Formats: sequence, structure tokens, C-alpha cells
Amino acid sequence: FIRSAKWSPDGTLVATNTDNNTLRLYDLTDVVSQYATQTQGAKTSLSTIMQISHGETLLDYAWYPYMNQHAPATCCLIESTSDHPLHLRDSNSGGVRASYAAYNAKELLMTASSTAFSGDGSSVFGGYTNYIARFDVQRPGTPVDLASTSPSRRSRGGLKGIVSCLVPAPGSMPTGMLGCASFSGQIGLVHSTTDMKEMTVWRMPEEYRCCGITELKWAPDGMHLWAASRQSSHIVAWDIRDLRGPFATMPRACPTQQRMSFDFDAAGTQLVAGETDGSITFHDIQDQRPPVRIAAHGDLVAGVSAHPFYPLLATASGQRHF
Repeated sequence: FIRSAKWSPDGTLVATNTDNNTLRLYDLTDVVSQYATQTQGAKTSLSTIMQISHGETLLDYAWYPYMNQHAPATCCLIESTSDHPLHLRDSNSGGVRASYAAYNAKELLMTASSTAFSGDGSSVFGGYTNYIARFDVQRPGTPVDLASTSPSRRSRGGLKGIVSCLVPAPGSMPTGMLGCASFSGQIGLVHSTTDMKEMTVWRMPEEYRCCGITELKWAPDGMHLWAASRQSSHIVAWDIRDLRGPFATMPRACPTQQRMSFDFDAAGTQLVAGETDGSITFHDIQDQRPPVRIAAHGDLVAGVSAHPFYPLLATASGQRHF
């Protein structure tokens, strides 16, 4: 089954991560061009243009923010695999362009549970257990900055545990703002352009039954940070200008440990979330209208990704059945 699906920044490819640790790329240029020109074409089936198998668990991946199919140098993505460094993968050839590795105090290689590019594409971030690393894209190897998310192992402050999500702020926000979250149920904001030691941390409210943050996204306005956790019943948003309490909540049943994505449409007015019954729910985040639910798949919808320009949605479904 497919764990996640992500549109490329130029809106031509979709990358997916399947449970057999395989990264697949699908070319949807024909579908997008038919929609852009309003031409009625034959129903197009998804054709895999690349299939990359991994020996260990593929944990996370992210597209280069300025990826353009007409500029081969920009066609790449960063991926995180268990017990391996971060790899910069060429989306045309499938080869590894560069590797980025972080080590702990015992000189052991750490596994990044999450990864992301900076907004300008000059840096790569890796989320580790109690650490966040920043790498220079043009200088493979060890990190430029390796910041601890907690003062000490015994300290109750900071962001504790595995850093499960990393999301750079959109272009409207100050450069360097990075949102992060952990499987311990905490969310943080850090300025990645500094030494990353100053972090604002808060916790998901207990009434939402948080068992670990699995999805974190900025709203298109750049002022609200939305989070979803496993074993929870809501998607919760905070206004970063006032963190005294949640700004808004959207109901979404997630009784599973699996990551269940959500995304915002190109216009920034709808929050689209996958459901456990195979449906997709559209929440109006501006007018607070009742949500609209449509049937999409026959199983849990784990991946939801909105096209960067057009009102098109890529979804992926599946889960383990015992």
C-alpha cells in the first residue's frame, strides 16, 4: 500500500512511498496539460517512470523547492532512510547526487525521521532523536549546525524525543522560520538561520488525545501552523502570534498509528484531509461552512497532496490488514 504522495513543485510529477520501501515517480504532465487547456482527453492511467527500492525503511522525502522538469539540475529530492545518511536523489536518473550524515556524541550515525529543504533551497534539514541538523546543499557530508532540541536528557524543557516533522515557513514569513514536532506530542518554532538554539515549544492539548505528532503544515497565510497526531480526533491549528491556546480545530477521526496527511488547496481556502473510511473531507477554513465529504478509495486515505497551481488533488490509500 502507499504511505504518502507528494506533487513536485512544478506540478508535473507525483512521488509516492509504498510499504515495501520503494520510492515511485509518476509523470502526470498529460493530465495537467489537459486540465490547463480544458481539452477532453482519454482517461490517463498512472505510469511509473521510475522505481527506486530501498533496503531499509524509507521514512521521509521532500522535493527541491525550485524543481523544474525543463532544468535537469533542479530535478531532485531529498530522502531519509533508516540507518542511512540523507540522500539527494536525482529524479531523472535515480542516482544519488550527494549524502548528508549526522553523528551523535558516540560517533554513531543517526537516522533522520524527517527531512525538508529550506525555502530558498540552499539548506537541508534533518530531524533526529533530540537533534535538528542543518546541511549546506552544496557541501555534502556533516552538518553546518547540529542543535539539541532539549537542554539535557533529564530536562523537561525543549522538544523531547524523535523529531517527526520539519516544515519551513512559506515565503510570506520571515526567512529561516522552521516548524518542528515530535512523537512526544510537542511542537516547536526555531530560527534556522541562527545557531538554532533558541526554540519556542508548546504541547498539543490533552483533550485531543495526542499520541505523537505525525503531520505538520503551514497554512498558506503563513501565520497559522496546523498539526495532526495519531490516535486523535482533531486537526489543531495555532496562531504563531499568540500561542496561549489553539486558534482552530477541525474534526478528523484518526484511531490508527499510521500517518494520515492533510493539505491546503492552491487557493488556500480549503483544508483537505483523508479519512479512515476511504473518503476525503473538505473543510472551509475561511467561512467555517460545514465540511464536504466525498468517497475516494476503498481503504484508509493516508496521502493527500494538492497541486501547486491547479485545483487537482493526488491521494493515496492503504493500510496493513491482519
